[in-house]
Amino acid sequence: MNTLRHYSVVCLLLIANLVAPAQRGSLVATWAASPESAATGSSDPLLSIHDQTVRERVRISIGGTKACIRLSNEYGSAPLFVGSATLAIPTSQAGVEPRSIRNITFNGRSSVEIAPGAPALSDPVALPLNYGQEISISLY
Repeated sequence: MNTLRHYSVVCLLLIANLVAPAQRGSLVATWAASPESAATGSSDPLLSIHDQTVRERVRISIGGTKACIRLSNEYGSAPLFVGSATLAIPTSQAGVEPRSIRNITFNGRSSVEIAPGAPALSDPVALPLNYGQEISISLY
C-alpha cells in the first residue's frame, strides 16, 4: 500500500549546473521546502493519502541539464514508501507536457523505501531546464 500518512515528505530539487567548467557535473540546490513533523491528530489531507499521486509544482531558480530530487522522511517514525515518481514540464495547473515526462529512479529502481529519519536522493534525470522555469514532480 502506498501511503504518505503521518510522514513528512519534502522535495529538494538539485540541478546539475554546467555554468562554469570547474562546476561541471556538480549539483546545486535550486528549490526546497523545509521538513516539518506532522501534528498528531492533524486533519491535513496529505496525511491520509492512499494509492494516489501527489503532484508538486515548483519554480526553479537556476537551470541545468540534469536534475536530482531529494525526498525526506526525516521526521517519520516508520518507513515511507514511494511507488514511483516523475519529473515533467507543466502545461496547466494540473497537466504536463507528455513528451517531457521523465521517470525518477533511486539507485536504478522506480520505487524507494525511505527509512525513518532519513532522506533519499534520486539518480540524475536528464531534462534541460531554464532559469525561472516551472516543473512538476509527481509522487505515487
